[in-house]
Amino acid sequence: MRLFTPANLRYPITVTRLRRKPGDALEQNQALFSYQYRLQVTEGTRDDPDSKELVERSFYSDFTSELEGTVTTLHIIEGDVITKRTLVADIDEPCTHSTQYGGICVNCGKNMDEVNFNTSIRGTDRATVNTTHANTALLMSQDEAGRADEEARRRLLEARKLTLVVDLDQTVIQACVEKTLAAWKNDPSNANYEALQEVRTFDLVQGNQLVPYYLKLRPGLETFLREMSGLYEMHIYTMATRDYALNVARIIDPDQKVFADRILSRDESGSMNAKFLKRLFPVNTKMVLVIDDRGDVWQWTPNLLKVKAYDFFVGIGDINSAFLPKRQELDAAPVAKTAKHHSSDESRQISDDEKKVAGGSEANAETKTNGTVSAVDHMVSMAGSQDQETMQEKIEQQSQDLESQIAESPLLQKQKILDAADSEAEPSPAASAAAELLAPNGDHKSDTPPQDAPKYRHNLLQDDETEQAYLATLGQRLREVHTAFFTSYDAALPASETGRIAALRPDVPSRKPALPDLSAIPDAAHIMASLRHRVLSGVHLVFSGVVPLGVNIHNHDTVIWAKTFGATVSESVSKKTTHVIASPERRTAKVRQAAKRGGRVAIVSVQWLFQCFMHWRRVSEDPYRIHTDATVNGTADLPNSFDGRGVLLSSSDESDVLTEPETETETPANGTSTKPSSTLAIDTDWQELETHRPSLDRADSSPTLTEAPEDWGSIDDELNEFLGSDADDSETESVLSIRSADSPPSNGKKRKRGEGEADPDGDGGAAAEGDEEEGSRLQKRKKEALERTSSLTQVASAASAGESKVSPGVDPGGGEVEVEEEEELEGDDELEAALAAELDALEDE
Repeated sequence: MRLFTPANLRYPITVTRLRRKPGDALEQNQALFSYQYRLQVTEGTRDDPDSKELVERSFYSDFTSELEGTVTTLHIIEGDVITKRTLVADIDEPCTHSTQYGGICVNCGKNMDEVNFNTSIRGTDRATVNTTHANTALLMSQDEAGRADEEARRRLLEARKLTLVVDLDQTVIQACVEKTLAAWKNDPSNANYEALQEVRTFDLVQGNQLVPYYLKLRPGLETFLREMSGLYEMHIYTMATRDYALNVARIIDPDQKVFADRILSRDESGSMNAKFLKRLFPVNTKMVLVIDDRGDVWQWTPNLLKVKAYDFFVGIGDINSAFLPKRQELDAAPVAKTAKHHSSDESRQISDDEKKVAGGSEANAETKTNGTVSAVDHMVSMAGSQDQETMQEKIEQQSQDLESQIAESPLLQKQKILDAADSEAEPSPAASAAAELLAPNGDHKSDTPPQDAPKYRHNLLQDDETEQAYLATLGQRLREVHTAFFTSYDAALPASETGRIAALRPDVPSRKPALPDLSAIPDAAHIMASLRHRVLSGVHLVFSGVVPLGVNIHNHDTVIWAKTFGATVSESVSKKTTHVIASPERRTAKVRQAAKRGGRVAIVSVQWLFQCFMHWRRVSEDPYRIHTDATVNGTADLPNSFDGRGVLLSSSDESDVLTEPETETETPANGTSTKPSSTLAIDTDWQELETHRPSLDRADSSPTLTEAPEDWGSIDDELNEFLGSDADDSETESVLSIRSADSPPSNGKKRKRGEGEADPDGDGGAAAEGDEEEGSRLQKRKKEALERTSSLTQVASAASAGESKVSPGVDPGGGEVEVEEEEELEGDDELEAALAAELDALEDE
């Protein structure tokens, strides 16, 4: 142990004498060396006691050691001047007190809480790291923790295992305390009787009474734990009490072969609202993975493999979540659960009340659809105080919640809603036929009373097909990570003398297998991230109608979850958007905008994302497409208003119509630009048209701000003068041809002028070129004027404005001139008519 001078000495000090030398024994509070220091003091004289004089005096003292042991090295000599905290000796202690239990050294039994005048470092500060699961009183030093971590990693590498930390509630099990379940489980006539046969029970003391807990294991849990225990060393990390965790462990691991005593609860966690890997693995987490249904409590550590929450007891949630932040739910209304033996015809008869049963949230939950308090509650919960008074309040609140669940029986109330729906439903044809056949004198249907005919019973509790295979699929993902980890580890190891090299040297004995190389260990978190990131790489998501208002979309759990799989998330629909995650119950502005993109944007439910998360691959969108009745231009069956529908938009929907223009110019494969067809159905949504309506008068809609308004009178005069001057010219004498509206359309061919043709003006072409330049300028100005008409006028006058025009071509060398006939310009009368029509349309609007 290194011995330093304390910071409170009167520096500078001068070493005057060494009291111990290397090899000497040194006891605690025994002098190591003597030193001198100088200090200014105030002195008076014997003759005049009231007089005071400031003088500097020398004082002598001994430096006593706070450590005990044998002096191995002295770092000072006589005469040294020490000006600050300095290392003076190395002491070989008989006990380093690196492991302590409850303030007592495990090795020597010394009380580490003792302090004296010479104590600069408390004995309890030597051991501050807790790596045990069951007890917070057992602590060790950082060095000791490092050695223990190295031994654990070598042991795992030799066994070809990684470490897997497993959460309990809604990850591998779900618990409930409602007493109704006991009656249902013992009643064969109850609709939930079959599902409850797999529910286990145990009792815990809650307050002054014994409370029965009902535990449902996630389907396939036994197989999952057995297979994963061969690849991973399993740990339990739960925010429930230790008694609860131990009872659950006895049910899911009765032989203690999977978890043994590696169980960490909130009683030993050190935090009541967050989980930390450093609590169990303070040195290194490269070989650790975590499975949990909550990502926020782990701060989305890269070691986390988030799983979908298990929700067998509908609406109950996590009964041990009183200390955790409120779960961030999606607003998408799930489809009501029905018995798997129900026919599709009768499943359509489920009433709206039945859909409320599967809402997945407690009746008294504060987070409502489109609520504005979710973000605040989340921040307050995460930053909540953990003082004794606050913790006691949360414990009492959890007790009240359990008592409320017992008293109110929420599952019973939900089942009553289903039973009411059953009583209104017609009996199935198959059930009626069976009843008729079983009735006495079955040749008469009336022999069996109608009230005795069996009806369908909707069971509230069940595991759907996805749940049946969820843990099996999760096990496949964990096997992939395990295989990739050890493949990378083996590739990083140096080549050993095996195979051909060992055969060429038969006389040389084989080397003893070396210890596993810890420097070659890859990071399992990085490997898992690389496997997941490729799943949704290149996918651009937009969430609409599924994230509550008031919540920053980029902080929502589902959005963060999607980003861990490589997806890019935006708040508005753009050209890069590939998918819109929406609710089947809401057709928002983003959905409408995506529908107008002709199938380029897939509009799917959030279940598509969950399937991608589950299988670690991009699954087909077809089974999860919604709002498929929306046509390409987004007008079919789209509501013009949300009034009276009870539908609220997500936080960013209000600005969707201001993102990108809805009408885009498509570029086909041949590279030629196409204009919108005049036969395209007009979107009559007035709010959307308002965004494209011209905001300026016709006179102020010039291409540039500095251009003066057009003087149409002077343009007409100039046009008439130009047309009049060429009235007698032949068709071959003019380079520009202006065709009237009633003339036959152009055939698109090119007309050539030969080199031998005479100049009709007889001035060598100079005058003709001047007229051509004048005509070109005028033509350009008219074309710009026509192109500045609004989109509404273009659509309205598409039928009358689709004629072709002729563009002049002039060979600057005076040779052959080619003139390509394009879309024809209207005459001045038609121009005035078009402008007048536009002004009338704007006034009508």
